[in-house]
Amino acid sequence: MSNYIVTNIRLPEEDYLKLKEEAAKKRTSLAAVIREKVGSKKKISREKWLKELLTLDTSWFDYKEFKKNRAQMEKRFRKYNW
Repeated sequence: MSNYIVTNIRLPEEDYLKLKEEAAKKRTSLAAVIREKVGSKKKISREKWLKELLTLDTSWFDYKEFKKNRAQMEKRFRKYNW
């Protein structure tokens, strides 16, 4: 069994009612429906993930700036033994 964290969330009443209705139809708890909804976003095949990754627009990304910043961070990590 997984370890669960207890938390509180705020939902619009309309969303809450929809989730409660879905839980009632499935004859399960509201928490189970919410876990299903949250967890389902993670379940994507590696191939689909790679395909989506390769189609992203990366024109905004400045690789030279990234390398410069990474080098600076690595120096700090070494200096402070992080």
